Amino acid sequence: MDVRKPEDIKRIERIVRDALTRDFDNVEILSIGILEDEDTDGEDVLRIDVIFQGASKDVDAKKLSGAVRHVRPKLRAIGEKAFPLFSFISNKDLGSKKLASA
Repeated sequence: MDVRKPEDIKRIERIVRDALTRDFDNVEILSIGILEDEDTDGEDVLRIDVIFQGASKDVDAKKLSGAVRHVRPKLRAIGEKAFPLFSFISNKDLGSKKLASA
């Protein structure tokens, strides 16, 4: 597993925030957490938790499920090869640990 520098994680976070803010204008992002990990095949993945304002029912799950398609090319452009795995978590659901994965 590649270990990224804190500034690389911040850069990835900015790319994710910019892409999601631009492509999903109805979602207010409160925070983004990024965890480096490996999948079951040993491939690098980025587990990306996106905490957003509102309730899960307030967002279009179809749009959120396309997040990888919107973000991955931007990550590739900076040389990031790890596959992004998203979890979208409503700030209202945060305490109950309800997750809406994409």
